[in-house]
Amino acid sequence: MINVFHLNPRDLLGKGGESEVYALDDARVIRLYKPQTSLAYIERRHAFYAQLHAQRPPFEIPLILESGTLNDRIYTVEQRMCGRAFTDVLPALEGAGRQRALASYLDVAAQIGTIEFTDRPFGELLTTGEPLQRTAWPQFVWDRLQQTYRLSRADVEQDVPGVDAVLAYMRAELGTLESFQEKCLVHGDYFPGNVYINDQCDICGVGDFGYTSVVGDPRMDLAGAVGYLELVDGYQLDDTPFLMQLVEKRHGTEMVRWLDFYRLYCSFYFSTCKVDDLRTYAWCIRNLRSWLQAH
Repeated sequence: MINVFHLNPRDLLGKGGESEVYALDDARVIRLYKPQTSLAYIERRHAFYAQLHAQRPPFEIPLILESGTLNDRIYTVEQRMCGRAFTDVLPALEGAGRQRALASYLDVAAQIGTIEFTDRPFGELLTTGEPLQRTAWPQFVWDRLQQTYRLSRADVEQDVPGVDAVLAYMRAELGTLESFQEKCLVHGDYFPGNVYINDQCDICGVGDFGYTSVVGDPRMDLAGAVGYLELVDGYQLDDTPFLMQLVEKRHGTEMVRWLDFYRLYCSFYFSTCKVDDLRTYAWCIRNLRSWLQAH
């Protein structure tokens, strides 16, 4: 299929769990989905982006120009995003430019949460199978955690003795969210590889909404913005305290509690990757152990 579109390996812009993205030209990219991807999923994705465009977000999002099937592979041709991937720029940033970029990165994470889907239930938006959705946000979080954790429980229990104490804490914290009613967009995988930065060191676009994207608590993306940064090349140890100071300044000290909570949730959610992504798995284990050591 790559030959059909006259692509070669140097055209590859990125790849993830769902697809590979290649440059077609300066204005367009082509996304090649994995063979098991269904046409129904592509249609849901197209409809989701159309609904998102209608809300006029303050940052660029993917625009699907066409879709089709060739040699049993589904593809979409999309408008190329503005700027450059933040992962490509971050390692070289220093001083005031780095701080400006990180501040913008945090601001855009919060802006995603200003987009509401009041007509949707809490839960998943763009899964390839049947989405997990619930009428209450705490129930969705707990059910998703349980369903995912079943796949990695043996590994995590071996690597984090006493991990059940973390689960008990999270269950108790969810009890305080019983009245939570905000139905906001959550990207769910907001990290430098999925955002784009311009020459002024401002984040200008957000891409790759997918199976992690949900209707729910926008604080989850703030937690991801801070936590997932630690996984990318170019991360510096000073980045985390800088972002956490901004979080407290802009959102209050109470926000720190929920960033810690959602960091733990993300650690369980992504703990299924021990075989495929040891770096991320180690991050998950480190977070769980750190909580236990602190408590």
